[in-house]
Amino acid sequence: MPFIIGTSIPEDKVLVQSVSHIYGIGLFQSKILCKKAGFGSDSRGNHVNFLKGKFLENLAEATPLPLGADLRRFKNDKIRRLCVLLTYRGLRHRKGLPVRGQRTHTNAKKRTALKFNVS
Repeated sequence: MPFIIGTSIPEDKVLVQSVSHIYGIGLFQSKILCKKAGFGSDSRGNHVNFLKGKFLENLAEATPLPLGADLRRFKNDKIRRLCVLLTYRGLRHRKGLPVRGQRTHTNAKKRTALKFNVS
């Protein structure tokens, strides 16, 4: 399996689906990247050596935003900052409750508690 931006890309799937496994790239953006790199919609991920060079160049051009582990770290830092400032959203994150105004009387049973250590 080839690794691009710290994510293993399955060789047996269609290339558009495989590229969307990278954290921060959705299906729409992966279609655009495949088209820019010159791959068809039915290409597979087994063009490993050719794939890495073209995709890494196009990823650098097309997405000025962080991807993969950098994006995860950026999001977690934002949440951690909210927790440190003791904002309402930060307290909701810390308690593991819904953050964006959803009701908690009957729902919110599947919201997993993401405990952020503020120390």
